[in-house]
Amino acid sequence: MVRQVDEEVICLEFLTAEEQTFISYTFSAHSRQFLYVHSRTINFILYFCKQKSTNNMAKKKQKKNTTIQQVLSPEKFIREKARGLEIGQCYISEDITKLGEGHVLVSRLHKSGKVSVAVYLVDIYCVGVKDSFYKLRMDEYEYETFIEKLRMGGVRECSYEEAHNWIYGAIAFAEEAGIEPDKSFNLTQYMLEEDTDDVPLMEFEFGKDGKHCLVAHSNLEASRYLPTMKKHLGDDYNVLIETDNDFSGFDDDEDEDEDDDFDIPDFENSPLFKTYGPDTEYTYVHPKYPMILQVENHWIVPELCDPKNALSLDDKLIDRILALPRESLRRDLEALIMYHVGLTCDHLPEDESENEFNGVIGTSIMLLAEVGNENSSLDVVLEVLRQSPDFYDYHICDSGEEILTPTLYKLGQNRLDKLMAFAKEEGLYTYCKYQIFPAVAQIAIQQPERRAEVIDWFREIVQFATKTLPDAKCFDSTLAGLMASDLVDIRAEELLDDIRAMFDTGLVDLGCSGNFKSVSEDILNPRYPYINTIHLDIHERFAHLKKLFSN
Repeated sequence: MVRQVDEEVICLEFLTAEEQTFISYTFSAHSRQFLYVHSRTINFILYFCKQKSTNNMAKKKQKKNTTIQQVLSPEKFIREKARGLEIGQCYISEDITKLGEGHVLVSRLHKSGKVSVAVYLVDIYCVGVKDSFYKLRMDEYEYETFIEKLRMGGVRECSYEEAHNWIYGAIAFAEEAGIEPDKSFNLTQYMLEEDTDDVPLMEFEFGKDGKHCLVAHSNLEASRYLPTMKKHLGDDYNVLIETDNDFSGFDDDEDEDEDDDFDIPDFENSPLFKTYGPDTEYTYVHPKYPMILQVENHWIVPELCDPKNALSLDDKLIDRILALPRESLRRDLEALIMYHVGLTCDHLPEDESENEFNGVIGTSIMLLAEVGNENSSLDVVLEVLRQSPDFYDYHICDSGEEILTPTLYKLGQNRLDKLMAFAKEEGLYTYCKYQIFPAVAQIAIQQPERRAEVIDWFREIVQFATKTLPDAKCFDSTLAGLMASDLVDIRAEELLDDIRAMFDTGLVDLGCSGNFKSVSEDILNPRYPYINTIHLDIHERFAHLKKLFSN
């Protein structure tokens, strides 16, 4: 495979994609499809090829007995892992039988102490599961705050068996009318146990007065269901349409007092389900990224690209890497990140079983916090944050707090100007852009003497958000709601007037932050002490991440 061409160059024939990942290369117009590499890398190439050949059989033998820890996307985690978690608390709306519609919540407990939940909007009169959503790996205080908001809406704790039977019973009843669960249930069903005989059956009454009863908030909504209901039920159903706070559609001989007592809550405008404005459309056009991987410390490449080290380096390897010359290691980490951004910015692995996740981008970002600078290193991390939603989901998923926040804090603490400019860029993915806000908040938390500087920074960005929320090119409702939560963390009472103005636009996602009243109360009279979950020590960061994904 390797032969000497002259003192300057060697020739590699028929390299695999995996080998190209590790080797710096350039193309020659006269090479007849050969790849040329400067001779200073020959020792590394020979080492890599020898190691691959020597270890190939050993890897095949070990493959069946080796479990590779991978960071799964939220969707894949739910499908593959959620049912393996212990069931936690479950809740259901207190008036679900009276109102015919309500929330059902099921939680799952992680060994790390985190809590994941799924919430289902269940119509027991006709439609079944109308909507659902999930939140993964919430801290205890975050979970308690979430549950408290649900309690304010009138929920009670229930057994898992009761929650399960209400959800699947409503689905079965809706299917009699030809109505399928909302498409979100295709994923959130995996937060529930399988609907088998292992779950004790509980008998509940579905429908109203012995019939399917479609409760719609408009004629348009009713038109979505009526043709299917007619086909499956004939005329054996009732329809109730809300018009100007009155109801029509029941048979004329229905008792008026019964109608007066019938009250349907405004789920359509519930903070958990309401749409507050358009999402920011991802429009970033990335530049050309390096096609050549050039590193000075060749041995770190196979180590950081090894799937078994994906986001879980042990202390010995961390110390060995950080013992390298600081500037040399910085350059190598920046090169690794940008090279792999180029490999996956447009084309992600389609079959993760054949392309094991190696976590090299996340791992390198974490290490860069220890040796990086506020110029080129920060630029590299921000370029990662300019990538697409699919890219972020694959490489970072829900680990932003562990992978990005400490690094952005360390590299960006003295470059608030650069973070401000990034926050104002158009067309970036909301959850990528959000990562800078908790990092800036950490400056006020870790360095209280700089609080005024941080407050001024957030004041400018809150005012900017207030102006730009309507067109959603830079800020959308989700980003504004998430940022409001960080303002609660730093108790930003100096910004209450600005925060109020932002909420007055009606374009802040209340499902992320609560309304202005709750935000202001949490700032002025916090119900829970702030618990800083950000780890800054590099060994603690990797240990925490390993524990977080141990399930």
